[in-house]
Amino acid sequence: MREQCDDPVSVLASFAPGPRNTMRVTPHLLKWQGRRYRLSTMGLYHPERRGTKRVHIFSFSCDETAFRVELDPETLEWRLKEVYYG
Repeated sequence: MREQCDDPVSVLASFAPGPRNTMRVTPHLLKWQGRRYRLSTMGLYHPERRGTKRVHIFSFSCDETAFRVELDPETLEWRLKEVYYG
């Protein structure tokens, strides 16, 4: 089952140097609706432009639940966009 949402979430992530003077962001823990999800499988990552704004989109899972979140690099706000159950 897929649920679309637009909820602010807390994400514990690490930042490390990447190729060509970039930073590599790796999410580890997601907190949403009072629950914590330890992220076990990293899926896709891609940046996306929306007009003059740029957002970073991450897909990952915790057991049978998959998440799609967006990071706004200007405000450092994480937003949960989709949840896939089971």
